[in-house]
Amino acid sequence: MPLILALQSAASTAPAAVVSTVNRFTDFLLGYVGALAAVGALSMALIEALKKLWDSRTRFQALRWTEWMQGSVFDESLVEGAPRKRPNDRAQLPLGRSTAYGELLQLCTGVPLAAGVSAAEQLFASGGHLARNHAFERANYPAHALFALDLEHMLGSIQEAADVALAAPRETPSLYVVMTAGADPYDIQQWYERGPDSMIATADPELKDRQAIKEQADRLARLRQIVKRKLDGFQVYAGDRWASWNQTAANLMGFAALLLILLWIKNDNPTGSPSYGMIVLLSLFGGVLSPVAKDLVTALKRVKDG
Repeated sequence: MPLILALQSAASTAPAAVVSTVNRFTDFLLGYVGALAAVGALSMALIEALKKLWDSRTRFQALRWTEWMQGSVFDESLVEGAPRKRPNDRAQLPLGRSTAYGELLQLCTGVPLAAGVSAAEQLFASGGHLARNHAFERANYPAHALFALDLEHMLGSIQEAADVALAAPRETPSLYVVMTAGADPYDIQQWYERGPDSMIATADPELKDRQAIKEQADRLARLRQIVKRKLDGFQVYAGDRWASWNQTAANLMGFAALLLILLWIKNDNPTGSPSYGMIVLLSLFGGVLSPVAKDLVTALKRVKDG
């Protein structure tokens, strides 16, 4: 009988002991993670301030898009079969990536073509790196306004420029070649030579005319799909790289902030503080967790409240 009573007493107190232990452990974690959340908030505030001051997004997107343009295939032989159409008051620019980049900047920002080509040549010469004082003299770089947009709107603007190039390829031949690179060369050549003009039909077209119009419509659809998929691929790649750099910066800033705080505490109280090795280890751990500490606090509060 005493054994049964003892077992019943142990069975009744075990759950309470487990709950008490979990609560104490949760309280400890809440205190530590709460401090990490404060460090994370401080780190993110500093990072955002530096990004705004340095105009990091504009620099990053200008660099990535210039690299994309430099790596694009450019085969000018595909558009040599038909004369280019240029207004009389505009200079005949040579076919090439710099002209294509300039045409893109003109269509996306409204700058004169000469200014767009000049900005494009400077970007190519610097490998896509903007000037060091760019963030403080933005008025001198209107052609770079495209890169100040968020990534989604920037790609939307470039898509619209590509649609203009597809609709009138002989007006912007260089941009047309760059944007359609990767498609069937025959499609590129045929649409450039007679695509837009062949889409004009009479009120009662003959069967062969209707067939030609359908072929050209299908060709345009294929070219447009290639352009869209290329821009989608760039958006996925650039967005992933931007997120990775932001995460890395947040971790490094969290590590530095926590390291300085712990060193300050150790200097103030040398006897009751952890060793320098432990401080570095805690700072590394805190740098990794600080960006997500706020979410951890919320999850731990749910555990504690049941």
